[in-house]
Amino acid sequence: MLKAIEMELETGHYSFDILQNALTVVGAIKGWYREFGDMDEDSEKFREIIWVLSEKAITRAEILTPDFIEICNFQRDKLIKVERSYSIAQCNDNIKVTLQKAVLTFTDGKTLTMIRPKNRSNAEQYDAFVKLIG
Repeated sequence: MLKAIEMELETGHYSFDILQNALTVVGAIKGWYREFGDMDEDSEKFREIIWVLSEKAITRAEILTPDFIEICNFQRDKLIKVERSYSIAQCNDNIKVTLQKAVLTFTDGKTLTMIRPKNRSNAEQYDAFVKLIG
């Protein structure tokens, strides 16, 4: 799964080694997805966020090119609640229910909000990621 992450990273040429080192202590990787996009219209920086679900942690790596990477691990054994928000839309004769947001709450009261990516393949990975959380 690490190879798949490396191949998908827009910034892999300099960020992958740092991310890989951070993941060595969190156990086997179960799933991952990517958010990315420009910070705003006036910024020359690019932002890429990688979420990794492993046996022991949920890892969030925020990569701001070309000069900053922040990696946070959230311990899975401290997760006490997962709230999911869905949109419901009528499509022809069917109803389409889509996961839009997941909010994770930890024992210390801190929350982590995960928003559905707009890119279709990233959204599919997001769905699988949130499903694996439990």
